[in-house]
Amino acid sequence: MSDAQGVINPPRRSVGRLILRNTVFSVGAQAALRGLSFLFTILITRTLGDAAFGQYSVVLAWAGLFSFIGDMGVTQYMTREVARDSKRAADLFWDTAALRFILSIAAMIITIGVAALKPDPYEPEVVLAIALYTLSYFLQAVLAPLQSVIAGNERLDILAVLAVLGQIIYMAVGGLFLFAGLNYVWLVVASLVNLPVLIGLSAWAMRRNRLQPPRFHLTLRFWPRLLAAGMPFAMIQVALTFNFQVDTLILKAWQPNEVVGWYNAAYHLTRSLLILGSALIVVIPITLAREHAQNPKSILPWYYRSTKFMAFIGLPLAVGGTLLADKIIRLLYGADYAPAAIAFAILIWDTPLLMYTALCGNLTTSIKKERYSMLFYVSLAALNLILNLIFIPQYGIFTAAVTTVSAELTGALLFYRFFRREFGEGLGFKHMVRLVIAAGLMGVVVYLLRDYHLLINVTVSSVFYLVVVWLIRALTPEERDYLTGLVRRKLGPILRRGRAS
Repeated sequence: MSDAQGVINPPRRSVGRLILRNTVFSVGAQAALRGLSFLFTILITRTLGDAAFGQYSVVLAWAGLFSFIGDMGVTQYMTREVARDSKRAADLFWDTAALRFILSIAAMIITIGVAALKPDPYEPEVVLAIALYTLSYFLQAVLAPLQSVIAGNERLDILAVLAVLGQIIYMAVGGLFLFAGLNYVWLVVASLVNLPVLIGLSAWAMRRNRLQPPRFHLTLRFWPRLLAAGMPFAMIQVALTFNFQVDTLILKAWQPNEVVGWYNAAYHLTRSLLILGSALIVVIPITLAREHAQNPKSILPWYYRSTKFMAFIGLPLAVGGTLLADKIIRLLYGADYAPAAIAFAILIWDTPLLMYTALCGNLTTSIKKERYSMLFYVSLAALNLILNLIFIPQYGIFTAAVTTVSAELTGALLFYRFFRREFGEGLGFKHMVRLVIAAGLMGVVVYLLRDYHLLINVTVSSVFYLVVVWLIRALTPEERDYLTGLVRRKLGPILRRGRAS
């Protein structure tokens, strides 16, 4: 194909095919990861008990809060640049890895030092676990640039397989420690074991797919510019981590370890539901970063479709989770965690909101508007901190859950306003309202079936929701045709083989 001047243009990539391939692998990996993590979290909560699980949650929250120092956004910047132009890996790889290693030293000192020397220091066992966790900063300094090259070349299928393998190794080692009667400190040790394996496998996968990093070279004079370019991503990372962890740390300061354990049991359960949404959140922005560089308007339909898809799966999750919170918590965690039900009933509404804000945050990176995400997330972090400090000392986990959802709702509104200004109308308000109606009607069915077994309730309610969505035309004709076509393509060969046999 050539343009008007006779210049031969390179063949256009099939964006849909790329996104589908990466989404299929990512959905499979996310399903496996969420499923494995879900089961392993249940094992951890039941084995440790609510108090020890609360301490373990504090370790993860504290170390995660300071982990941004070991990165300062340079890895995300590298991933975005390689996605837009794969040749950029030659310029960024070794400088990113070396800079991250140096930053990891500072991160380790600050993370351990503040935990041990703050006016109300943590228990020695908690500090020890935090210190062990900081070793991961150095291993990530090597692993993250390797995986950035893989991700930037849109081979998320490789990363999906590696993520599952890493989780299996962690669960196997951690499970052995738990069954041996060891405490949560050894779970931190288990989380370090898989990182050297993933480093080796990532390097092997790169060589096998001819994505080798360039020969070793450093350009020290480039480091200030690299840090400056990564700063917006660093601020986003700080704000996001702060939003996710600050409630746990404030609960620890004002509430017993048991309360921290209840809250985090509910919180982790809601995160385990982000299977399909998480895949799209990761896949679409990386693929569309390069697409935006060639044709900015081509990404608009993907924003609209992805937002609609997240509402389609997120709304029934939120409605059903609220109505069945007590049954779900007791079934999974036991009677000791019954107080977590009220937190879960509220936090489950964070699931569709978080899917949307995470997608929007990553899309701003694709279109090189990450500074807006930085401003939004920093504002939300400040709001989260203020509300938690005011209300958690008196009202505990109820306030922590409400504050989390309120902050995420504020973020969703900010991003919606931003993308409406950038992309214009296109979400289809009429169809979104119909999805809300379908989810509400499903909620009535869930309530009427409360006395039935949880599995029966969920199955019947889910089928009812899908039927209502179809009957009231909550999906556009194009979306309905796409879904029916997809079902025919996937189930057709299976049915034909069945008839042939």
